[in-house]
Amino acid sequence: RQRVQYVAIDMSAEFRKAVRENLPKAKISVDHFHVIQRANLMITQVRRRRSHEVLQRRGRVADPAYKYRKLLTCNLENLSIKQVERLKLILESDPELGVIYGIKEHVRELLKTRDIHDFQSRWAVLEKSVKATKMVEAKSLFRTLTAWRRELLVFIRTRLTNARSEAANLTAKNLKRIGRGYRNHDHYRVR
Repeated sequence: RQRVQYVAIDMSAEFRKAVRENLPKAKISVDHFHVIQRANLMITQVRRRRSHEVLQRRGRVADPAYKYRKLLTCNLENLSIKQVERLKLILESDPELGVIYGIKEHVRELLKTRDIHDFQSRWAVLEKSVKATKMVEAKSLFRTLTAWRRELLVFIRTRLTNARSEAANLTAKNLKRIGRGYRNHDHYRVR
């Protein structure tokens, strides 16, 4: 255990505590996938809240923000020209969605950095953006990122993720789903 230098984990305070207690010399890297997942959750929360505030109901297929909700969580550089136009329509129709989308993009830019100086400057931009808004969702995300800042810095320096263990878990879960319904354990294991 003394030889373990790095551990890549999800954004779980319990995991972090366990690593600190059992691997005292290990540096913890937070998996960037889970950071982006939190940022996307923030966008979904704002989109739902705005739907209730503006329309007094849940989103429906006729509402652009609901119909194209997946575009709000996609990487901008991966979108087609038509998708970018749809995204612009959504963001122009609701200023709060535009602001929160910008904050999500700042988080993505923060995670793309490769050195501490870039990280610090992108962090300052993100912090300024969050302070400029009154949205509780953005402030909540920033508090979470602040609590995980040390682990984010380790990720920026090392680029370590827990993608391998996540893939192994997914494979095990898929096998379990495929094998569902088997009553004989030997058959289940063969499957």
